[in-house]
Amino acid sequence: MFWTKDNAPTEWVIGVFCEVFSAAGAVRALNASGFQDDDIELIGVLSGKAPDLELVLLGMGIPANHADYYNSCFEHGAVLVSVRTLPAHRRKIALKLLKQHGGTLPTET
Repeated sequence: MFWTKDNAPTEWVIGVFCEVFSAAGAVRALNASGFQDDDIELIGVLSGKAPDLELVLLGMGIPANHADYYNSCFEHGAVLVSVRTLPAHRRKIALKLLKQHGGTLPTET
């Protein structure tokens, strides 16, 4: 699990996007809603084979079934937008914005 500067565990929300322009729109909306640049990661591959992200995702504290879903989407060309959502009330805001901009999430989220 990743930790913040003050040793609190981080909570992540990750959206899967089919193309980079929608992902970039989600990032802009997250910034406009008060999320800082260092709370947001946009992960994609411009060319070549996508690396396996499953261990990285598991290390972030993402449940195994979600990590497998995200990794599979990423390997098939999806762009991932991950958002650090501490304090916890920011989770709902991040989920709403990711969905509004075309992001998909695992069915359990």
